[in-house]
Amino acid sequence: MLSLSIPKSAWGKDVNATAGEVSAALEPSDSLEPSDSEVRDKRAGHIIQSHAGYAAVSGLVPVPSLDIAATTTIQLRMASQLCELYGIPFSKQAVKSTVAAMLSSVLPRATIGYSAFSLVKGVPVVGTVLGVATLPVLNAAVTWALGRVFAWHFARGGTLETLTAEEMSERLTEEVNAGKERFSAGSSD
Repeated sequence: MLSLSIPKSAWGKDVNATAGEVSAALEPSDSLEPSDSEVRDKRAGHIIQSHAGYAAVSGLVPVPSLDIAATTTIQLRMASQLCELYGIPFSKQAVKSTVAAMLSSVLPRATIGYSAFSLVKGVPVVGTVLGVATLPVLNAAVTWALGRVFAWHFARGGTLETLTAEEMSERLTEEVNAGKERFSAGSSD
């Protein structure tokens, strides 16, 4: 039987393993342990970042209110993927209600009239320029913040039923502000 010995200097201790044990350790695993929080959190971060990018692009939709509909769809898809990742049953209606409640309590404080930015696109030239200059960053920041709040809540054992706007509004406000900084021009991310 072939045996592999790794010198002490490489790992801080002697490691002995057979070729079969090394081969088995290097085989890709088909199953991801749901309890592997580090891998799960990394995947959640990827889901959130991807959907924030999609939401930024939806801010470029030139038709007033259509950008909000597109962003809402992106946020629902993100919530669905986060629910699946954390093993939480997904309910479109529960997510819509929770997101609407959280955003209505937070956005007036964290932004200057989200829907007003969308509607201003209807003003020829100036409105379009203002909308294109602000909505991509705002959409990305809000989507990123919502994703972070959902992931934070789910990682601590929460469910859609226990996610309330009252409890999450302060955290969402902080995340929206951090998201605006993260996605604004000149951000190093």
